[in-house]
Amino acid sequence: MINAKQNLLKNKRAGRIVAPLMLLSLGMVPIVVSTGCKGPNFSGVFSMSKSQEIELGQQSAKEVEAKEKIVTSGPQYERLQRVAARILPLARHDYDVPFSVKLIQSKEVNAFALPGGPIYFYTGLMDLASSDDEIAAVLGHESTHVVKRHAVKQISDAQTKGLIAGIALGKAGNLAQTAAGLALQIDQLRFSRGDEAQADEVGFKYLTEAGYDPDAMASFFKKMMAKTGNGGTEWLSNHPLTTKRIQAAEQRAEEYKKRNSVGAR
Repeated sequence: MINAKQNLLKNKRAGRIVAPLMLLSLGMVPIVVSTGCKGPNFSGVFSMSKSQEIELGQQSAKEVEAKEKIVTSGPQYERLQRVAARILPLARHDYDVPFSVKLIQSKEVNAFALPGGPIYFYTGLMDLASSDDEIAAVLGHESTHVVKRHAVKQISDAQTKGLIAGIALGKAGNLAQTAAGLALQIDQLRFSRGDEAQADEVGFKYLTEAGYDPDAMASFFKKMMAKTGNGGTEWLSNHPLTTKRIQAAEQRAEEYKKRNSVGAR
């Protein structure tokens, strides 16, 4: 579900978390070279299986938890787990990986998802959210990033581009290093506008299927936008918002309420 260099894992965390993730993926994924008259087809060269994706996420989660203070009790923890109990089963139905959501003690207003299921919220974001509904909107968004394998696709794409660049430069003997070097320069998995739009759309589906307020996504986005007056927030840096995204969230909510109203008659 959800781009300084404040990025997916935020400045200082990015290097120590994404780097081992990239190196592990390079070590695990076989390179397939096509033969014949046609030029090589690089699509899927660095494709990753679900089990590999899960392993990547679990290793990266260990890196996070070795450096951060994880909250395991208290009102915010209970609130987050209460929402997760309703949202994550819906996401798991679409993509069966070991989803989890944990709380990091930090004033940062942020949340992020790792490949294969681990999701992290910061207490600063929990402070900003005024209801379970708004937390559900963010969790729906982040879980969609996992379901749609957005991070995995970014990694694979970066590695494939690195492979092609290595061949073009005649450095075929160092393709792994080339791919890794390029992969580490993609702003730590900053998601595309298309990825973010999809995370909003599917996240909204999870939000409403779980019975939460359809207006919650738009209301939380507006809160996040309001924070930019004070220099922005980490979550906005990772998931850049535009007025169009807020308008889309509002329109989605209105259409949902109209459909629900018609169905009730």
